Amino acid sequence: MVHAVGGWIALPAVLLLGARRGRYSKEGAVAAHPPSNIPFLALGAWILTVGWFGFNVMSAQTLDKMNGLVAMNSLMAMAGGTLVALLMGRNDPGFAYNGPLAGLVAVCAGSDLMHPLGALVTGGMAGAIFVWMFTRTQNKWKIDDVLGVWPLHGLCGLWGGLAAGIFGLQALGGRGGVSFMSQLVGSVMGIAIAALGGWIVYGLLKKTVGIRLDPEQEFEGADLAIHKISSTAERETSW
Repeated sequence: MVHAVGGWIALPAVLLLGARRGRYSKEGAVAAHPPSNIPFLALGAWILTVGWFGFNVMSAQTLDKMNGLVAMNSLMAMAGGTLVALLMGRNDPGFAYNGPLAGLVAVCAGSDLMHPLGALVTGGMAGAIFVWMFTRTQNKWKIDDVLGVWPLHGLCGLWGGLAAGIFGLQALGGRGGVSFMSQLVGSVMGIAIAALGGWIVYGLLKKTVGIRLDPEQEFEGADLAIHKISSTAERETSW
């Protein structure tokens, strides 16, 4: 729910912010905006991936309660998300490096409940959800969610909450002690509160202080406009 809540708060923020200038034409065409730095994309994704094992395993908070099953399920879900996103995304690095994150987001809720094969399926489904919904939101619905926050965290987080109530059942190899209906009700309540709260907070900010750069600043980019330095060395290098 940590991820789902964050993703569903981000959805109204993205909608209220609007698409980047020039992203969509009046005729319906979509202008490609490829990632600015693939190595940084990969580095960021894999730093998150490595850190996730500390995050998931140490959620138990004490050494005596740590569970090797959590680590195994995190690994299996990461593998499932990676493989499915790699195949569905046709080797696109944006999908390939976010696939493991999709799987890890989805397995958080049930990482201490699922059988490792259930975790693998959960991660694979999350990878599919991310690739399909990121493509649909960008190209069909014209929602310019640059980092895919809503598909990756919002939808995969929601799927993870539901998956815990499915693959956590003893009938599917899980440890039991979980109810699908409880997971469903809790997940829906969480995203409803997050989405409504996001609309209220970002709506008030938009009407008062504004949430968008002016056209010139947007053209320069936030790095130069706000932080007074570019994100790449090439622009700053002089001999």
